[in-house]
Amino acid sequence: MKEKNLTTGLTSVEAASLLKKFGLNLIQEKRRTPLILQFFAQFKDLLVIILIVAAAFAYIAGEKIDGSIIIGIVILNASIGFIQGYKAEKAISALKKLLSPKARVKRDGTEILIDATQLVPGDIIILNEGDKIPADGHILEDHDIRVDEAILTGESVPVRKDSQKNKKIFMGTQVTHGNGQAVVMQTGMHTEFGKIARLTSETEKDKSPLQKELIHLGVFVGKITLVLSLVLFLIGFFIQGRELIDTILFAVAVAVAAVPEGLPATITVALALGVQRLAKENAIVKQLSSVETLGSTTVICSDKTGTLTKNEMTVQEIFLGDYDVTVRGIGYEPKGGFSVHHSGAKEKVSPTSGRGSIGLASPRLGLLEYFEFDHENQKKLTKEQPAFYQHLELAMTTNILNNNAKLVNKDDTWSILGDPTEGALLTAAEKAGFVTEEIHKKYERIQEIPFDAGRKRMSLVVKERATGEVLAFTKGAPDGLLPLCSHMMKGDKMVPLDATLREELLKRTDLMANRALRTIAVAYKKISVPNKKHYEEKEIESNLIFLGVMAMIDPPREEVKEAIKLTHKAGIRVFIITGDHGLTAHAIAKELGLVKSFGVHILTGEMLDKISDEKLLDFVAKGQETIFARVSPEHKLRIVDTLKRAGEVVAVTGDGVNDAPSLARADIGIAMGITGTDVSKEAANMVLADDSFKTIVTAIIEGRTIYENMRKFIFFIFSSNIGELIAIFSTILLALPAPLTAVLILMINTLTDVFPSLALSVEPVHKDILERPPRKTNVRIMEGAFVRRFMLSGLWIGLTTAAVFVGNLIANGWSFGGNVDIESTLYFESATMAFVVLTLLQMVHVFNSRSETISVFKMKFFENPSLLAAISFSIGATVAIVQIPFFHTYFKTMALTWSQWGVLAIISFSMLFVEEVRKFFQRNYATARISS
Repeated sequence: MKEKNLTTGLTSVEAASLLKKFGLNLIQEKRRTPLILQFFAQFKDLLVIILIVAAAFAYIAGEKIDGSIIIGIVILNASIGFIQGYKAEKAISALKKLLSPKARVKRDGTEILIDATQLVPGDIIILNEGDKIPADGHILEDHDIRVDEAILTGESVPVRKDSQKNKKIFMGTQVTHGNGQAVVMQTGMHTEFGKIARLTSETEKDKSPLQKELIHLGVFVGKITLVLSLVLFLIGFFIQGRELIDTILFAVAVAVAAVPEGLPATITVALALGVQRLAKENAIVKQLSSVETLGSTTVICSDKTGTLTKNEMTVQEIFLGDYDVTVRGIGYEPKGGFSVHHSGAKEKVSPTSGRGSIGLASPRLGLLEYFEFDHENQKKLTKEQPAFYQHLELAMTTNILNNNAKLVNKDDTWSILGDPTEGALLTAAEKAGFVTEEIHKKYERIQEIPFDAGRKRMSLVVKERATGEVLAFTKGAPDGLLPLCSHMMKGDKMVPLDATLREELLKRTDLMANRALRTIAVAYKKISVPNKKHYEEKEIESNLIFLGVMAMIDPPREEVKEAIKLTHKAGIRVFIITGDHGLTAHAIAKELGLVKSFGVHILTGEMLDKISDEKLLDFVAKGQETIFARVSPEHKLRIVDTLKRAGEVVAVTGDGVNDAPSLARADIGIAMGITGTDVSKEAANMVLADDSFKTIVTAIIEGRTIYENMRKFIFFIFSSNIGELIAIFSTILLALPAPLTAVLILMINTLTDVFPSLALSVEPVHKDILERPPRKTNVRIMEGAFVRRFMLSGLWIGLTTAAVFVGNLIANGWSFGGNVDIESTLYFESATMAFVVLTLLQMVHVFNSRSETISVFKMKFFENPSLLAAISFSIGATVAIVQIPFFHTYFKTMALTWSQWGVLAIISFSMLFVEEVRKFFQRNYATARISS
């Protein structure tokens, strides 16, 4: 770039030319599947394909009503699935925010504000504290610029940038301190942000457990349907000598009876309802199947910063020579106060309450005295505890002056503008009752030596306005600051710092560090030569007086501890995967109850590079308590892959770009809606609108409930369909026509099956849903006990239906071996009675389906009002089809007498008796096994 452009920036003509060459400064999303293809994708389900084939045969045979009804149901199912999926995508799109909507640049020698998408390589951008960096670039001019690169590196401490050693800046990161200018080097997908986004888009995504289960169900039903239809066609055409068209129609009727046409629609609607419920709980789900996947989750890989913690540094402890101080309150709100314990006091001090308060254990009196920091009590504290107050004032003055952050209160919400560590120091001073504005008025700033990673300290020279005394205040890492100190303030004395005392102080700070407290030491000195405009570093940072140590931590979110308890209860393991220090993560995990205090493995990224895949698999497969720290995106992706190899269903949380590849690879990726980047939201299956770990547990409960309820309505639907097949085959053995036509079977499977099934899908959450371990991925719904159960129920439903059909024929003069005219009134009446009793048997069976073992009589009848409404609707529809003449032509039914209705109703309650007997024996069997 030309030298003059470094000051004037690009011209408008140059910028336009470069924009054509490099394109917009955008992170490209994955290509969206066209809506029309999304709609037709709904027809790929095997159950749907079977129905389409059945409809085609019906049309060929001239039964257009049958074919039209079948096609109508197929289209309805596809529409529901498409609409719900589209709504979910729209919800996530509405949540997304622009990465960096505006940018200040130099164009034609003037500073202007443009859309960040219009940035090109060569642009000069102006950076200020709080700005998001809109593209990759190099620093040209800096005034103590520090950048929060947590979304790329996972490191929560801002990085110092300059125009010489560490000049690279990256899109999506944020300026936390200072200001300056930079030249844009890369835009869009050529940035580091974009490279990780490309890695994410290339990551393979597995099918969810639900999708795999539905494929298994489709194959299961398809095999049954194909075999039965073929056998019936061969028997009808070659053995019974029926007409070809009649035989085909009969085979179609059996296919319709075997295929649960309402199942795909029911599952889709059940999942859609779950999505809507989760949206109300601040969880936005992008794919319907992801709701159920959460219910199968066995491992949650959670980020630390911002997910388990508040992402707000807070001073918790202060060491001031003879005084140990515990600081109350979390976050940046200056409320909470101090509890102070003197090393000579015999009793511990209880925490104080209220803003700006101090509880002091007096070594002189051995009493506990509390001082609110109003004017009178400050004078009292100064008088009665002068040594402590002088020490405290110097330490808090260092916190306030040697600081470039600002506390901001907007709408009663406190936040920090600048470095989180400096924000924590400011908050601590405010809690102690020292007002930032008053301290700044008291001193005149003369010179600053900024913090950098090499020095690990920062110093400030000030002049006290009242006295003209020049002071230097320094803060930094204890191990780097102590060698610069010659004395230590202890009580009301200045104690020389010898090697023994230095070692004791370092041991003390090490103990804090082992509890994952970030330690910042503070010191000061009086400058002997007061009238200089500039001081050398050695003049400022030598012979300092050590004041003490500020120990801080990023506190855990309040609601996470309870959520962790629930995950343990549910048999779900939680791994912390963070870019931060391992000891910090361990302390947070211990406080949250996530790990024990001993026996925890902390694996760093460096260690992961040295161990084999087999060793890593051994770590995660044995369930050992492990924290992964200082990891890169590649490390995180490897951990997720290893967990999946171990057979786990993995949920991964994250908010940064560095999380996106693992979010995409996980079975369920969970992005943060508030702090999360667009790339992480794009990669995830679910976005937490409130960034709350607790919402994940809510989603797990919802997912497990959906799966349990899914078992209920699948059991109900298959019992009904098996009943229809048994009824048909029973009459075949007697050389009789089918008791149910294809249209009547379809009506049962849609009108009278779908709505009760949907009602079962919203059964209330069972109280022990989280006390059960996650279901294993190899466990199918169609396992042996489940199949035997619905086969038994279906057998009773089918035999009872066939008995009613045959019984009515016999009652009206038919005898075994005789023919039945399918156009006769007797056949219509018998088929209608079979239709009615089959429907009523199913309505009774809905109550049986609410629990596998609990008696109907022990369950709350009105607990699920949707179920009662669905049953009422289904019975009402059946009555209408039978009793209203308009429907007789279309459904080939006829009106029944009230006595016939009464008899059929009584017969239907036999289904209740059968299931109650089965439940009784199953409960006794389970009890006997436990006893033995």
